[in-house]
Amino acid sequence: MDVLEIVQLAIILAISIGLHEYAHAYISYKLWDPTPKLQGRLTPNPLKHIDPIGFLMIFLVNFWRGKPVQVNPMYYKNPLKWELIVALWWPATNLVLAIIWIFIILIYSKTLWLPITSIFQSNIDIINLFRIRFSILNIALAIFNLIPIPPLDGFRIVKFFLKEQSQNIERYWIFLLIFILFFVWPIISQATQFVFNILFTIFWNIFY
Repeated sequence: MDVLEIVQLAIILAISIGLHEYAHAYISYKLWDPTPKLQGRLTPNPLKHIDPIGFLMIFLVNFWRGKPVQVNPMYYKNPLKWELIVALWWPATNLVLAIIWIFIILIYSKTLWLPITSIFQSNIDIINLFRIRFSILNIALAIFNLIPIPPLDGFRIVKFFLKEQSQNIERYWIFLLIFILFFVWPIISQATQFVFNILFTIFWNIFY
């Protein structure tokens, strides 16, 4: 990746992961958990959610891990149930962001009377390329966070349905994460493109 692409990636991930972690903090706080507010995480400011080592991953593997928001489900009236609901809500934040940027792409193209084929041409302008990357990366984040290993959100879903088996996953989560990054990531990339194509086609039919 060139410098411009890395800068775009850093901006997109800073905003996306910042809002993702803010969603963690906000929903948990609304469920009477004061932990995120006490730790200063109840804000969409991405600087509050930056993990220095995770930030360096942009330059090493072109990806970024935010600083996870700490929550305490024991404050919830029904800890197991609400932890599941919250786990599903958080990746939805990234999916909503992806849809919003698809809308922006289509509104931009429709306003300028651009043919739909021009949106993905190789000589696409930098701003529109940024919009496309923003949408695609947020879909990737949503899918990635649904993987059922800690500390990802999908693990909370596993805990709800397979509480005893989840303890075994917790023991070996680092090895599972390495395996996913090296061997499963191509599948995640294909799934991301597939979801983007479906969403884009649905909203393209609405606009065009």
